[in-house]
Amino acid sequence: MLYVTYSKLLLFHHIIRKSTIRNVTKYIQKDICSKVIRKRFLDYFIKENGHDFVKSSPVVPYCDPTVAFVNAGMNQFKAIFLGNQAPQYEKVANSQKCIRVGGKHNDLDIIGKDGYHHTFFEMLGNWSFGAYFKTEACELAWDLLTNVYKLPASRLYVTYFKGDDKLGIEEDLETKEIWRKIGVSEEKILPFGITENFWEMGLTGPCGPCTEIHIDLIKTASRPQFVNKGLHDLTELWNIVFIQYNRQPDGTVRPLPKQHVDTGMGFERLTSILQGKISNYDTDNFAYLINAIYKNSSKVPKYQGNFGENDWNNLDTSYRILADHTRMITACLADGMIPEQKTILSSNQNSNGLVKELSKYVVDHLGHVYPEMERNITQIHQIIDYEEDIYKSLKLVAKKDWGKLTKAELSEIDVIDSPSFITAYKEVAAMNPSKIDSKLAFKLYDTYGLDEDCIAKLSKLFKLKFDPADLKQELEQAKYKSKKQNMYSENEMYAYLIKNGYPRTDDSFKYSYVKNEDKYVFEDLEVKVLCVFQDEYPVPEIESDYYCSLLLDKTNLYSEAGGQISDNGVIEFKSGTFEVVTVENVNGYLLHKGFYKSKDKLQEGASGVLKVNKDFRLNCMRNHTSTHLLNAALKNLKNTTCQKSSKVTEKYLVFDVAIFGDKLNINEIIAIEKQIQGIINNGQSVNITEVDSQQLLRYDSVTLIPGEIYPDNGIRIVEIKDKEFISREPCCGTHILNTKDIEDFCIISLKSLGRSTASIMAVTGERAKLARANAVELTDEIDALIKNVDDNVDKPDLLAMIVSTIKRKLNYNVDSEFILPTCVRHRCLEKLDAINKQVKDATKENLRDFIEMEMQTALESNIKTTKSNQKYIIHYLRSSMVLKSVPLQKATRLCPDIPILVISYADSMVKARCCIPKELRTEKFNAEKWMKQSVVSVFKSRAAPPKGQDGTVTCNMKEKKVHVQDWDPLLNECLERARRYIEENL
Repeated sequence: MLYVTYSKLLLFHHIIRKSTIRNVTKYIQKDICSKVIRKRFLDYFIKENGHDFVKSSPVVPYCDPTVAFVNAGMNQFKAIFLGNQAPQYEKVANSQKCIRVGGKHNDLDIIGKDGYHHTFFEMLGNWSFGAYFKTEACELAWDLLTNVYKLPASRLYVTYFKGDDKLGIEEDLETKEIWRKIGVSEEKILPFGITENFWEMGLTGPCGPCTEIHIDLIKTASRPQFVNKGLHDLTELWNIVFIQYNRQPDGTVRPLPKQHVDTGMGFERLTSILQGKISNYDTDNFAYLINAIYKNSSKVPKYQGNFGENDWNNLDTSYRILADHTRMITACLADGMIPEQKTILSSNQNSNGLVKELSKYVVDHLGHVYPEMERNITQIHQIIDYEEDIYKSLKLVAKKDWGKLTKAELSEIDVIDSPSFITAYKEVAAMNPSKIDSKLAFKLYDTYGLDEDCIAKLSKLFKLKFDPADLKQELEQAKYKSKKQNMYSENEMYAYLIKNGYPRTDDSFKYSYVKNEDKYVFEDLEVKVLCVFQDEYPVPEIESDYYCSLLLDKTNLYSEAGGQISDNGVIEFKSGTFEVVTVENVNGYLLHKGFYKSKDKLQEGASGVLKVNKDFRLNCMRNHTSTHLLNAALKNLKNTTCQKSSKVTEKYLVFDVAIFGDKLNINEIIAIEKQIQGIINNGQSVNITEVDSQQLLRYDSVTLIPGEIYPDNGIRIVEIKDKEFISREPCCGTHILNTKDIEDFCIISLKSLGRSTASIMAVTGERAKLARANAVELTDEIDALIKNVDDNVDKPDLLAMIVSTIKRKLNYNVDSEFILPTCVRHRCLEKLDAINKQVKDATKENLRDFIEMEMQTALESNIKTTKSNQKYIIHYLRSSMVLKSVPLQKATRLCPDIPILVISYADSMVKARCCIPKELRTEKFNAEKWMKQSVVSVFKSRAAPPKGQDGTVTCNMKEKKVHVQDWDPLLNECLERARRYIEENL
């Protein structure tokens, strides 16, 4: 029978596995350790063959927007291949950290199911940038494998490019002849097409043929027919790419002026071959970690190395997933990336803190190769702790919510995989569809972030049909629509400038400024108008007072970038002046937007002098440099932080930062302020160095923003040092030349933007001094009030009004004139709360008297009369400001014979009550209508009668929170509406 059961195949695999180990190990040193294997590779190229060592780039690509993670050794050299950058060395070698969890190379879903796929792996590679080409590359690779690693030549096959008629590239007979001269037999030199043996960086750009070395792990007979057939026992070992062509936009290829070599060999695969193992997880790259999992997990059986049906309970698969993902997480966190929480979820079911403990083993094993792991181990652990805390919290909440919705077990449907799963479940339940079609699937994907697996789980829960192909089709259509929309929405001005060959604006002059006798000098710049736009259409000339855009040949104004807002200034022409309001960067064309002021017209080709608004620019520079100091100070204090965004204006700076640990407290804010003020007072130089991406990689302590894409060349490194303090960041912004020129630094606001993100607002220079002067004035005012509280405790409404007025001052806008150091604001709020408490405590026993006293006063002065001579009262209880709770029935009870509406405001909560005599009820006028037409409509709350009472006679408004700064205008509005309603309807 041709049919063989899967279990028999596993048995066959087990027999093969035994014979394979026996056959391979008799040729090699089975006890060779992975450290030695890696070292021999690097020593061979660096010490013996004159290559320079280049350290691994971070797994987060900082100069390549095309990939989310570095997934090959060549990523850091792409600029060299593209011809955008000169190489630092002609020959290099390294071991590169690689991540494959998305895009073209996505191994995430098959991790653990076989013995050789990984999310994190190391790529051994050597490169030549014009130093050598095909012959030496092949000779070096063959010599290393056969003479250094002692792999038997009889087990090796080589492939080469057989050519392609469409590309017009002939068969690579040169490479074939090289292998023949090296000694590879004819039957083991195999030609393959463009899919297997032609490498391309993208749709356009450098490309070329490649030659691969494959190894046969089973020495039974010559098997050239199985090369490139996907067999795990006859696999590719080394890929050598000859970058000699450049793919054009039209699909054709042209020879490059300089030829390069790019090679890559998977370290884990090489180790398993040299150690005689079928599975990479059986090598010492993983064995230490698998042993650590067993050691740190209670009541878990040992790892047996089973796959497929033999791993019936998925225990060994879980071992492999956890080992693989722990390596990946450790590598990512060490490089400043925060990966998905999938591994933390898996491990948390077994043992709290397991991933953190396992990461220590990874650092012990790999830290000597990648020092950033040892250097950032505190950061690694801090983020893991934080993410595990989040997971525990999410799981508790999800379990509670899930239990309300369905009887399905939480473990069966792991809703934590997608935080929006429960919300999506409610959506589908409300819709009650007959199936999950393409439109609904796309909505679940686009709105709730559910992937294909989560949508499949939903369909299973609701017993609805779902075809993943429908979702894929809808996603492709969405991509097409997006591309089409982008095509049609392309900036017409940009299209016009490109079509007519206008040169891009030279804005290098924005960095041309010096300090002369303690004053910053920003030189004026002679400029020429290349093009004039009005309403986004090109015009030959413009009249006075029209808003328009000027394209200049050059500029000394800064256009918005890196969080810093655009400069403004003025262009002085012979015929008049042009006030530049803002500068917009349109793909390198800087459009100066503003108003022309003159009796004459401004024509294309006119020359003028561009002057920057010096005070505006200097204030922006102060704030931008202070943003860097703040970022570094936060890292020093909290260790594990990550910049989310920043905004730099002439008045203030805003810095949003993720903090993986305890939230910032007021004492830490004071400490940060003190440290930055010390650096300002010490007058440290702000040094700027221009580097390319290769040079950037050499810095050990440089703060990069995850996800930020930096250019290949012209990266400006801004560096400030002070004793043990260092700030070092790539930045395109403008900065002061010495920290002393910041003059002063003051944090004026600290807000929480969720669980981990804080938003810090700060000011510098004169505005920082203004904040401190305001602080002295307000502190004196509050201290004077405190001295008089005892004498006025019998006037709670007066004290409440004063406290409320001061509190409104504390709710300032960041760009207003009344700003305060946030630490002073915090202390002022504490003092004001203490005053309120003192008054409340003093009046607690006299609550009834307070309300009665105020209502008696109100009855004497606030009773009003309608046109029909009916008396009524509408009153705001001012004493409520100092009362913890206000029973409004005590107030309304004092006025049983006339309509009354009272409002209270305590602890930022507003509530109201109204009563009318029964005999005054009409179809138009009753208590519920009065309440709804006035207070309820203003405060967007709800009206309801007290339990068991008639709503037409007595009605309450449900408590509603109202910010103190909004209170006065809302109060006045509802009082006016209440008065108008009763005047018109009673």
